[in-house]
Order: sequence, then structure tokens, then C-alpha cells
Amino acid sequence: MRQTNKRKEQMNTLITFVSSLSEELEQSGRHGTARAYYSSLNRLLEFTGNQQLTFSDLTPGLLKCYEQLLLAEGCKRNTVSLYMRMLRSICNQAVSRDITRIPAGLFDEVFTGTDSSEKRAVNPAVIRRLRELDLQGNSTLETARDLFLLSFYLRGIPFVDLIRLRKSDLSRGMLRYRRSKTGRLLTVAVEPCAQEILRKYAAKAAGSMYLLPVLSKEGKRGYRQYQNALRRYNLHLHRLSALLGLKTHLTSYVARHSWATAAYRQGIPVAVISESLGHSSEKVTYTYLASFDNRTLSRANRKIIDLVLPGRNTQSQANKFKKSACNFQKSGYD
Repeated sequence: MRQTNKRKEQMNTLITFVSSLSEELEQSGRHGTARAYYSSLNRLLEFTGNQQLTFSDLTPGLLKCYEQLLLAEGCKRNTVSLYMRMLRSICNQAVSRDITRIPAGLFDEVFTGTDSSEKRAVNPAVIRRLRELDLQGNSTLETARDLFLLSFYLRGIPFVDLIRLRKSDLSRGMLRYRRSKTGRLLTVAVEPCAQEILRKYAAKAAGSMYLLPVLSKEGKRGYRQYQNALRRYNLHLHRLSALLGLKTHLTSYVARHSWATAAYRQGIPVAVISESLGHSSEKVTYTYLASFDNRTLSRANRKIIDLVLPGRNTQSQANKFKKSACNFQKSGYD
């Protein structure tokens, strides 16, 4: 009994518990989660200046001050939310292992949601412009462009899953793979436009288990290789955005959000979009859609108001609305 209590006391410091937890995650191949736990904890310890911080030291007031500091330093709300969610997950893991008890409402005063105000989708016209962009002589940007298009063509497949696709995942024009984040099994028909890109890089991936020539290692070394590839990919997408003169910069997330956006605007039900993206729930899908639909809702509202205000929908107003809509289509939502 004394030995058990002593171990609990030792594990009550966050750094000791997270070290043990991360080691388990690394052994099970969940390198990203282990890294996220370490990053969130290190940020908190840097704020407190106390390397021996314990679970009992965590209070709503401390977390609120921590949140305010992160925001003051220029962190976006979604970044702050990620830090807080990781800390909350660490606490929940400790509670489930009977290491500590967490007071009710510990995270109630800090933001742990998703801020959908940041726009992450581009108009299909932008996708077409990207596809038609002449990049001959710049193989690096051409590869980044092709990966972005392939992500879009394969129902918004995330970059992490795209570059980990194995040749054994493709059979008779169908891809079957498990999402890294949720473990859900997805089946995607490979359309001719996607087949064309895969064939383009088949020679470079010869001798590899992967469909695309991005990864060559597995395990922890493979995860580091993925991180470096993602960093380079986003850098090259930023350069492509500049070439296209976009206001919304292309990132690894944009292809996925753009697919969801285009599907929703075509009248595809949210339930179908959610299933296509492999989301854990429709609630997650709605956070994707919330960021871009304000203009659509405003235009719909204007039409409804016209129904109840006689004389409002005059010909001049209709022409004005038509001109406004035309300008909106030209500018897109990039």
C-alpha cells in the first residue's frame, strides 16, 4: 500500500506522468499525440517556471492567466484551444489511472472549442487555376501542387494519410485506408484525375511500399520524416498562393476544407459529407462549414426579407443585387 501511494506521489508531477504516458504512446506508434502532450506541457511549465508542477497546482485561475498570456503573445484561439485540450486530456488520463483527482470545472473558464472564423476554403475556380498553372521547370512546386490536387480529388484526404497510402491500399480503382486520427476505415473511388497523378509519380515510388515518393521510413523516424515533409509542403503551398495572388493562403488543410465547402454548396447533406471525410461526428463537420457559409446565409436572408417587404424587390434593386453577386463570383472567397 505504501509503495502504491509513493508511486502516486511521484507520478503527481506533470512532467513525470507525461514522460511515462508519452513513452507508452511512442511504443504504440502514436508519435504525434506523444509530441503534442510534451509540447503543451513544456509551454505550461515555461509559463509557471516550475518544473515540478503537480496536478494539485492546476487551478481555474492559473489556467485563465496562462490562456491570457498565450493570447497576448499572439497565439491564435485555435492554438490556445489545442494547448488546453492537450492539458485536459493529460488530466483525464491521470484521473483514469487513479493518479490524481481533478476539481470539477477546471477547464470551464478557458477556450477549448474551435474558432471557425479563420477561413480555410477556396472556391473551385481557384482549384482550377491551380491545376492549370504552368510550373514546368519547377518540380518542387509542381509536386506540391499535385499533392494538393490529389488531396482534393480523394475526398479531402489529410496530408498525413495521403503520403502514408500504401500500394496494397489500392485495388481495382478503389482506395481503402484508415484515418490516422480516428482509425476509421474509408473507401474512396479513385477518379481518372487522381489516377493520372498517381501514375505520374509511380516510377519515383518504385521499390517503395508507399504510393507516393514522400516517405521511406516507418516508426519514429518515419514520423520525423512526415513532419519535415509537412513543413516543406506548406512552405511550397504558400509560394503557390503568391503566384496565384490569393488572399487565403493554401495550406495542407485547405484542400480538405475546400472539398467539404464545394460538397455543401452542391447540396450534399452534411451527414454524407461527414461520412466522406471520416469525421467522428457531424458536429466536427459543422465546424468546417461554419467558417465559409456566412455570405450564403446573408444572401438567403436578403431573399427572405424580400418576400415580406412589398416593393422592396424592385428592378433596380434586383440589378444591384445581380451586380453584387457577379462581383462576388469574380473575387471568389479566397
